[in-house]
Amino acid sequence: MTTRVYTWAIALLILSSFYTQTTFATNDNINENIVATKQGKVRGGIERGVSVWRGIQYAQAERFCAPKTPLAWEGVKDATKFGYVTPQVKSGLNGDGQQGEDCLNLNIWSPAADGKKRPVMFWIHGGGFIVGTGSADLYNGTNLSKNGDVVVVTINYRLGPLGFLYFKNTGTANNGFENNLGIRDQIAALQWVKENIAAFGGDPDNVTIFGESAGGTSVETLLSAKVATGLFKGAIAESGPPSILWSAEISHGITNKYCSLLHVNPDSIAQLKNIPIDTLIAVEELLLRYMIDSTNQKVFSPTIDGQLLTNDIFMCMKPDLANSVPVMIGTNHDEATMFASKKLKMMPDNSEGLDKYFSEATSKENHKKVVTAYSNYPKKSGVMDILTDAIFRIPAIRIAECRSTYAPVYMYRFEWSSFLLNISGRKSFHGLEIPFVFQSTEGKTGKLLKAIASKRLINRLSGEMQTAWINFARYGNPNGTGAENWKKYEAEERATMIFSKESKLVKDPDAKQREAWDGVVYY
Repeated sequence: MTTRVYTWAIALLILSSFYTQTTFATNDNINENIVATKQGKVRGGIERGVSVWRGIQYAQAERFCAPKTPLAWEGVKDATKFGYVTPQVKSGLNGDGQQGEDCLNLNIWSPAADGKKRPVMFWIHGGGFIVGTGSADLYNGTNLSKNGDVVVVTINYRLGPLGFLYFKNTGTANNGFENNLGIRDQIAALQWVKENIAAFGGDPDNVTIFGESAGGTSVETLLSAKVATGLFKGAIAESGPPSILWSAEISHGITNKYCSLLHVNPDSIAQLKNIPIDTLIAVEELLLRYMIDSTNQKVFSPTIDGQLLTNDIFMCMKPDLANSVPVMIGTNHDEATMFASKKLKMMPDNSEGLDKYFSEATSKENHKKVVTAYSNYPKKSGVMDILTDAIFRIPAIRIAECRSTYAPVYMYRFEWSSFLLNISGRKSFHGLEIPFVFQSTEGKTGKLLKAIASKRLINRLSGEMQTAWINFARYGNPNGTGAENWKKYEAEERATMIFSKESKLVKDPDAKQREAWDGVVYY
């Protein structure tokens, strides 16, 4: 049930009007800000007191091949404009930016390129591994960098068929084709940061990866990839379902279907390298329609390929893979509410629909055990609570339970809502925490946030969350060097920080519902 509902949810997220479109603003205050990377010099600018470099290439993207080290250049490259957006289907998450396959670029915000070793916060955007870009104004790193004296990095990585088709066992010798390219791109970007971020005022030995939704799943996936060991020191997963990775069998079937829609024989996949990108994206839309209508896989996902990824994400908790990397993990109280659109009908919004999927995912006994724990079931609010727990909260708890036995884990839940969000039924929906973490108060995002919350609340709640995220990046502990107000997550107390109108630490919130899921297998 988790995979099916989550992927429907992402499809709705793509179409949701809440999320701001990417903006590609020109620099209002450009000064000479030249930094030497391993490949050559780049010129950025200074905006609102923060140094900014945009569109720096971190790797070459040859179609369906692993990312390669970028070529060196002479002179000084301009880095004042965002680079190409990863080719993707049209949505509210890719804006008007020009798309192109030369899309493996990143953006950097730093207080100064002064040789100071600041913590690095490496953001991975969400969008169901189908859409999104690191240049969205929702992820503007200016305020986070300025307020925390940290270096913020956002990236693009390959999406959809370009990033997540599966070519093993296609009847060929692969012809240079690789799997899990989107994840390999993220690793290449981390390697570039390791080699170059010191020149931008960052500490290459203190990198924290963080991301939301598919970005959160990416964070969890990187924890399970041996090749990523040593590239980051901390990990923050925001609303990232860890149970959506594909098996090789599923990925093989999706790839074959995509080839058939392109009229390409799976034994002749080399033809894919010569098909125009516009055709690949147009056929991706046909593939997504097929996936939504006929399969349990509604969006793309990394594959357990036996090479880069050898186990599902829950195995990333083993110390031989993730070592002692501290983890902050959390969800929003009402993740599922934004997916209940009557117009789009992308997921069950009533008890009958939920019961149908329960019957396919688990036993009648487990079904009864779970729904009985929710006093508001079978009302719509109860259905939304069950979906939120099934897709997001319970998997996050299961990761925290396992990992906390040998490494620091901090659990949070974002519960803030507003009068307008409450009457609309959205409440604390999926992704609502992002503008508070980034303090995205400019552009369309800022206007929306200011319309639903007071300036005083925005400053207070954003300040609390930014401080926790920054402390975690700097010290591996959201408390920083102060009192241990936010206790580690351990099975005895299950301490969870609640971010709301009055933020507080709570022991085992909604314990009755959590216990109802014990022993229930439904992934």
